Amino acid sequence: MPARSPASWRCAERGAAVITALLTVALVAGLASALLADYGASLESLAGRHDQAQARWLARGAIDWGRNVLSDDAARTTVDHLGEPWAIRVPPTPVEDGEVSGELRDQSGLFNLNNLAPGGAASEEQQEAFVRLCGAVGIPGSEATRVALTITDWIDADGVSRFTGGDEASVFAAEGASQRPPDAELAHVDELAAIPGVGADLIERLRPFVTALPAPSQVNANTASAEVLHAIVPDLPLDTARVLVAERERAWFKDIPDFNARLPEGSGPAIAAHTGVRSLFILATGRARYGLSVVRMEVLLDRRQKWPRIVWQRIL
Repeated sequence: MPARSPASWRCAERGAAVITALLTVALVAGLASALLADYGASLESLAGRHDQAQARWLARGAIDWGRNVLSDDAARTTVDHLGEPWAIRVPPTPVEDGEVSGELRDQSGLFNLNNLAPGGAASEEQQEAFVRLCGAVGIPGSEATRVALTITDWIDADGVSRFTGGDEASVFAAEGASQRPPDAELAHVDELAAIPGVGADLIERLRPFVTALPAPSQVNANTASAEVLHAIVPDLPLDTARVLVAERERAWFKDIPDFNARLPEGSGPAIAAHTGVRSLFILATGRARYGLSVVRMEVLLDRRQKWPRIVWQRIL
């Protein structure tokens, strides 16, 4: 084979140099593209965090607006009903680059599950009321009694099973509980899902009528549903409770004596320790959209002081 000339070597070297240069350019371009992509993602992430922060501030603003409305209401009247301004839902209202809305939902018109064992001590009276409530929503009496005792065991402080007389923690563990019973109040109705024997279908049936509040608490006769009134007032038929709910639209109950005076013969009376005409616990919901971020905030408010106190809050 003939030897390659110096000229051919120089051509080969130039070709290799061109290829190396092209590879270098491609590498630099790739790095630059990656850097720009990372920068763009960082900007998007930063913008997303900014939008979310703004949406949270808007939602919290809706909550604080609700607290102000409730504070003003408490200064004007000692009777709460669903015809008052606080009970009106605020529709979505446009703000710069977004919108905000909110509502205040009375919790004192619901049956408080923690009343089954206020202060850690079981209440047979409240267990009976719970069974009546279950009957009103189609849950058979035997199952309702079992569930009432189960929830009571879960939140009471004695540590003794109402079914076996033994250690309730062992009983719950044998039934598949993933945790020990807290022997303390429920913070939210969703916590029922952790209790063995309290199924999802039963929870959904009860959800419109029950709540979890610091106990003991009173039910507001002006905001309670017919099912809840039927539960808390001994011997009050459900159909009669529905009539009372319809009639109070025209004339709200001024106090418990007024409520008892309107009960039919043979029903009641409502027990003042368990029934009132004030709503001391309100669930405030703030919804906000800012840019691409949407936030929903729920806050349980305690109105037993001039400025409603936050019991808990969660962002959904």
